Amino acid sequence: MNNNQTELNKMNRDTALAQIMGSIPDLDDLAIRKPAPHDPATTVTAPISYSVPRIGFPARHEHADELYGYEWQTAYQTALDIVESGGIVIAYGRRGTGKTQIACELSKHARFPNSEKPRKEWAMQSHPEYRPAIYCKAMEIFIDLKNGYGRPKEKSEKYIIDKLSSAAFLVIDEAHVRGETKYEDDKLTHIMDRRYDSMLPTMLITNVTRQDFAAQLSPSIISRIRETGGGIECNWDSYRKTPNQTEQTK
Repeated sequence: MNNNQTELNKMNRDTALAQIMGSIPDLDDLAIRKPAPHDPATTVTAPISYSVPRIGFPARHEHADELYGYEWQTAYQTALDIVESGGIVIAYGRRGTGKTQIACELSKHARFPNSEKPRKEWAMQSHPEYRPAIYCKAMEIFIDLKNGYGRPKEKSEKYIIDKLSSAAFLVIDEAHVRGETKYEDDKLTHIMDRRYDSMLPTMLITNVTRQDFAAQLSPSIISRIRETGGGIECNWDSYRKTPNQTEQTK
């Protein structure tokens, strides 16, 4: 490749990055992100050029019967814009609105920045390797960390923090279900700060209100959300049907 072509490719990449970053407005703390304009013809199953390994995503969400309609699709598109720019997205609101499904589809279809492992880790192979997308619940993180003292390297506190901090995409579900101790606050802030520094996208999912969840987060995390992403309020009706509702729709 000649120098002119190399310079042109760099300009194209810089232009694309500027367009992505320019599309993210300044936000109040965990402000509601307005759904991005969405083309109904576009689906989350559009082909992509690569996929990252996926760890921990719930089997229940692997094969959705339907992708939930316009409100869900526009929320997904907003989250996609944030994670593909390396930002932090908060999905909050009532249960059953498909928040975890958004995370699952993102893990399969988003193009995560900085997802390639350092070259030294795959130099002997014919293609790059990618960091994984990881799904976990907040309480699981802190149970594993507290059980990591004195454990073998692959189960140590440092190993767990390094794994979560370096994932191509990290989803922390039920992020409000934790002890809110200084220990937990410090560990969560440390993981989020490392991911912010590396421009690796993170998604936090909660069933509480925006105000209640913001009160649980450190000023450092809120500042990073304001800078790189925002919140999505999932306030439409639940997709989970009771037995009576299922019978009525037959």
